[in-house]
Amino acid sequence: MPPPNLADPSPWDSNCKKEIDCSGGNIGIQRSVLIPSPTSDASTEHAGAERREHLEEVEELDRLFGAVYPLVRQYELDNTNPEEVDVVEYHTPAELSALMDLTVPQEGSEQDFVRGCKETLKYSVRTSHPRFMWQLYAGSDPAGQLGELITAAVNTSLHTFAAAPVFSVLEREMITQVAAILQMNTETVDGVFAPGGSYANMVSMLVARNEFFPHVREDGWNAEDRPVAFTSVQSHYSIKKAAMITGMGSKAVVEVPADCNGAMIAEEFEKLVVAAVAAGKRPFFVSCTAGTTVTGAFDPFKKIKKVCERFGIWMHVDGAWGGSVLMSAQHRVLLDGIDRADSFCFNPHKLLGVPMQCSMVLINNHPGALERSNSTVADYLFHETADASYNLGQKSLQCGRKPDCLKLWLCWKRHGTLGLGRRVERAFSNAKALAERVKADPRFHLIMEPQSCQVCFFYLPPSLRAPAAAGPLSVLYPKLDEVTQTVCLRMQRAGKIMVNFSPLPDQGLPHFIRAVMIQPRVQLADIDFMLEELDRLGHDL
Repeated sequence: MPPPNLADPSPWDSNCKKEIDCSGGNIGIQRSVLIPSPTSDASTEHAGAERREHLEEVEELDRLFGAVYPLVRQYELDNTNPEEVDVVEYHTPAELSALMDLTVPQEGSEQDFVRGCKETLKYSVRTSHPRFMWQLYAGSDPAGQLGELITAAVNTSLHTFAAAPVFSVLEREMITQVAAILQMNTETVDGVFAPGGSYANMVSMLVARNEFFPHVREDGWNAEDRPVAFTSVQSHYSIKKAAMITGMGSKAVVEVPADCNGAMIAEEFEKLVVAAVAAGKRPFFVSCTAGTTVTGAFDPFKKIKKVCERFGIWMHVDGAWGGSVLMSAQHRVLLDGIDRADSFCFNPHKLLGVPMQCSMVLINNHPGALERSNSTVADYLFHETADASYNLGQKSLQCGRKPDCLKLWLCWKRHGTLGLGRRVERAFSNAKALAERVKADPRFHLIMEPQSCQVCFFYLPPSLRAPAAAGPLSVLYPKLDEVTQTVCLRMQRAGKIMVNFSPLPDQGLPHFIRAVMIQPRVQLADIDFMLEELDRLGHDL
């Protein structure tokens, strides 16, 4: 059966039951749905003509769901068939502009809407495909997807309790639950959800700036302030962006050397702090990393905290990538010492599979610091009421803010801490499996043991295998840099699998392959396919 005809007034009949075809073309199933027709619902008897427009919107929702859900379902089913369905149907920007109907009509239609949905699904990268190993996210959980839908249906802003009572309570509870797992003091911890890890890092630096230099909030920087912040040379680029936004300038961020695995060297950090103090500067902030972007390394938090305590420095932990190991009893040890951090952020939309965006920042042992930093007077919005402490907009730089806490909560309700932990553990296990295969295969060279869920390695085409075996690999770095970039770009265009590549300039490493193994649908056959596909695409290099 074809999807419901969009010309029909409603897919639901007056008996409140109708067989709706969800085949999407070739699924071959039907679903019985017990949903009252808006026109027959008893509540509509008193609605009056003035409510008819709203009722028609509900009918439209029925029709659009009936047409689009089969497309989404088929899209997800296709992702279970990696042998037949590619990760992406690659096209250049010009080609996409020609293939898609990007125009916007003077008079819209449901048909145009559905066509747009089809084109979006057809040409987008399939991040839930088992052979998508490209980025620090992969697909999303069904419970979170429905949470996103409910968020859109409720369509409120999380600035005051009056506007978002459920979400105001829920966001605070999520902050408290995460703090409890991290063994932070739940009586003094504070936090807020943020639109991404970069934003969360910026908020952390901003709060620290306002605690150490409170005059800057209203008067700006003084020449004698001379602030300096520190971060690992392998940290996320958002730390320098945060320095730009806070008015310090990116040159006020000092990069600390990392070891061969990508972790900050605490002793080097201390030397740089001493040098900054001797130069008359004011060290006030260090951003550690729980799971670096390239290698997945975790900094030595306890050692770094000792330096911070000696010099009075705010210790932030950027756990946007690796912070989700807090859900795994097996891997939580990687966060040892994080309970003493001054701030911490993590992105459930990465390793935990919550739909993007879902990020949070915690401020530890600094009660009221978020509000001192970010609040302003807005009498038209924030009123002195009994529930004013739940006006979370005073803690955020945003006014309009999505209740992303709902997605995390619903995923957590659906899977529990143990279920989310198993997702983390499977990612670590898959990374180890890939690393073992790379080590055993002379076509590849493992750069380091996986620090978490990324596997970093070189592909060696036939022309380089004998030289690689005969002498130091570093001699071949210029050629390997070219091989890596060429084979990965070929892979992207072929579309059957996607992995990324990166250099590590501080370690003298050229571009190498970086496979991110957090896709929960990955099987050993997909890992083997990746290695064979790399060899197929790079054999001639």
